[in-house]
Amino acid sequence: MGRTKLYPMVQFKKDTWEIDEFDCASIFLLIGTEKAMVIDCGMGIGDLRGAIESITDKPLVCVISHGHVDHTGNARQFDEIWIHPKDADKPIPQSIEKRRFDIQRIARRQKGCIGAPYTMFNLYPFDIDADLTDGSEYPMPVIHELYDGMRFDLGGGRIVTAYECPGHSKGEMIFLDEQTRTLFCGDALNFNLGVGAEPVEKTLRYLKRMQAMSDRYDDIYNGHHDFRALGRPLDDDCLPNVIAILEDAVAGRVNICQTSSFWGQSIPLTHDRHDIPAAVSPDGRRRVTLRKGRNFVGIDPDLIFEKQE
Repeated sequence: MGRTKLYPMVQFKKDTWEIDEFDCASIFLLIGTEKAMVIDCGMGIGDLRGAIESITDKPLVCVISHGHVDHTGNARQFDEIWIHPKDADKPIPQSIEKRRFDIQRIARRQKGCIGAPYTMFNLYPFDIDADLTDGSEYPMPVIHELYDGMRFDLGGGRIVTAYECPGHSKGEMIFLDEQTRTLFCGDALNFNLGVGAEPVEKTLRYLKRMQAMSDRYDDIYNGHHDFRALGRPLDDDCLPNVIAILEDAVAGRVNICQTSSFWGQSIPLTHDRHDIPAAVSPDGRRRVTLRKGRNFVGIDPDLIFEKQE
């Protein structure tokens, strides 16, 4: 019996699908008259390509928003992928052990945002032992470099443009589909956002550019459907709140509180790097989490300002 194709999925705009990888990650499918675009490949649970081919028989263009483990897992199912070179240094896919660990954590986080009744049951028809593989049954795809301003013509006037938006990772990319007025942002934006890969000043500049594009899109979809329902966009307050939080961080304004983490432990929430000790991540870098409304943004307090040339 082959790997499962029974992903929850919804067509939320014409020829535009969100495929839910069992509460771990969202994969987006955009179908033009000549080609179809796949945005991200999840953790690698199940037969993603098989599920997509049940929707469309168009040639597939696979783009990766960034190189983290929960966005590249099934990339080997595709002949070619496009990824920013700053994020192309990690194995595809990463080890089964790391992905299995993250599958449990991320699914628990997404379920926890919905409430206790949702966490009590295993809702999905997959077997982690059978449906998560090491990828060795597929050859490595041809990897193309993805850059700011690159355009993908899917046919029928559906042109998707890629833009850099570093912060969550150094090579984070977002994708603007002007035909459906939709922006796909990977992990560049979320209500629970980590942006320690680049200085806060730089991240802020790119998020403000995202905001300046808002006359060209109506909706923003991120790479996980925690804090939003499957098929629904991020609420309109998400981007302005993140921008305000990072502006406060750059200005040194203080707002201290404490709350529970989505990962199950307490985390400090502060704008002041001196008053509360920051959490230390496995790579040895400090972290603090800032809050405004429903938005949480994790930053590196030692990486606020860009170096002057």
